[in-house]
Amino acid sequence: MANDEDGFRTMRDFSFKGKRVLVRCDFNSPLGPNGEPLEFMRIRVYRPTFAALKDAAKVVVISHQGRKGQPDCVSLAKHAEILGQTIDTHKVIFCDDLIGPKALAAIDAVKPGEILVLENTRFLDEDAKNAPAEENAKTTLVKTLAPKFDVFINDAFSVSHRSQPSVTGFPVLVPSCAGMVVEKEMDAMYRAVEKGRRPSVYVVGGNKLSEVVKVIETTLYANTVDKILLGGAVAYAFLNARGLAPPETLSVITEKGEDLEKLLKRIKTIDSLFRERIETPVDIAISRGGREEVLVTDAKLKKYPPNDIGEKTISIYTEEIMRARSVLSKGPMGMYENPTFLQGTVKILMAMEHSKAYSLIGGGHMGNIAFDLGIAVDHISTAGGAVLAFMSGEKLPGIEVLRENAKKFPAA
Repeated sequence: MANDEDGFRTMRDFSFKGKRVLVRCDFNSPLGPNGEPLEFMRIRVYRPTFAALKDAAKVVVISHQGRKGQPDCVSLAKHAEILGQTIDTHKVIFCDDLIGPKALAAIDAVKPGEILVLENTRFLDEDAKNAPAEENAKTTLVKTLAPKFDVFINDAFSVSHRSQPSVTGFPVLVPSCAGMVVEKEMDAMYRAVEKGRRPSVYVVGGNKLSEVVKVIETTLYANTVDKILLGGAVAYAFLNARGLAPPETLSVITEKGEDLEKLLKRIKTIDSLFRERIETPVDIAISRGGREEVLVTDAKLKKYPPNDIGEKTISIYTEEIMRARSVLSKGPMGMYENPTFLQGTVKILMAMEHSKAYSLIGGGHMGNIAFDLGIAVDHISTAGGAVLAFMSGEKLPGIEVLRENAKKFPAA
């Protein structure tokens, strides 16, 4: 398991009976018009973690939601309500405070069999900043809460690629371990990239070009992937670099101006070295009185933006997926928000389901679509950015600090 390979402890290494436990979860979810979470997967996934804490003296939860100053940075009151409906091992209580007197009194009052959810950590400016773990341990959040607990559990894999106080600060001061979600995620990551699972196929889409280019670059140079199948805005950037799709197709890419120019130069270099291992669409669906599929060289793409991969491309990609022994996917193939252009994403997910390969979906929109449709793959991650970081060969600060903690503290 992950702890054996990597030197960090998991919940199986601890006895929680009579212990005061702080759990860092990630309840961050898309919200409805009234600030209510729309997707419950990120809340429901913690049932096993809390079931394992039924004998703890105190269980307190911290999480973030959104980014400060953005409409999705709201209270966790409704998240706590959903958690209470999800688990049957504890009564869930919410406190609309995080480090003030009200929160500290609420922590002191927690009884066995209760879970206290504290307020959104992003209400504190300091929790949005990335800094070394030692610096994060000196923040107000960590210095205030750490003395109240015997054990810290990082069960927020989806933010473990960031070194923020609520993720990496507590393990500097308190015996810590990975939660069940983090352990499961790490095991799935290692399984997907382990030696012998070749051919390995990555299916990457979405419109955040910089994240995906880094993954493509790193994995191709390291020879950890055999084929990369491109969809979404990423595909249009590669098609443009090959002189096939017109510049107008780049309008859907998040990056603009100088950033986009630099990325396109990197793409041309990658493509010149690894073209035979990078598959781009041969046809694209546009919106022209409905769904119309055209070849990537069609002049209509100058006027009608691309919205999905076409049937010919779906067929080619499906064949590659069916031949693979390992498939990782991140990002939709097109404008998944519109049912007319969801076809490419759904058919790729179905190919992953029917393939004999070990299949992993890297969270985000692709994961939510698979979850909603009941697509049965080996693992649907709760993370997006952390999966991309792992695929890129980066060390995850939230995991690295757990390794250091295991050397520093005995298991509690």
